[in-house]
Amino acid sequence: DTITKLSDQVDEFQKVDPSDRPKVQQKYVSEDPLLLAQKHYVNQAEYIFDGEIRVVKNVVHYEHLSEEFNDLMKKYGMNITIPPKHESGVYTSDHGDKRLTFMDLNEESIKIINDYAKADFERLGYKMVDKFEEGMEYNTEATFTS
Repeated sequence: DTITKLSDQVDEFQKVDPSDRPKVQQKYVSEDPLLLAQKHYVNQAEYIFDGEIRVVKNVVHYEHLSEEFNDLMKKYGMNITIPPKHESGVYTSDHGDKRLTFMDLNEESIKIINDYAKADFERLGYKMVDKFEEGMEYNTEATFTS
């Protein structure tokens, strides 16, 4: 049964050396989509749409998380805010130290992401690429809005 299989895989994963976990995680990308969904590998478009019907009224984009979330809370009269990423300890490019970014993805990784998240790219208006080239500018923002 699916629950037993998932439980066994979680137990197996816990035994893996942390440095080897990315390799183990990658093998699940080609699994049965139903099983992936139960592991929370669900495309964002599936949360927003039921077939062709939009079921989520307000969508907050990660690339503008603080601003859009704060505007949404204000719209509903709630005094809740999220500070900007650079003020909250989240890595941003203005930190100056070298960290991995989308530019570090190789063509094989990009293909896996494109194949798996195709619905998100298409429904939410993100642009797919085949590779990233140094010195090129890339728009990582969605055209889909609330």
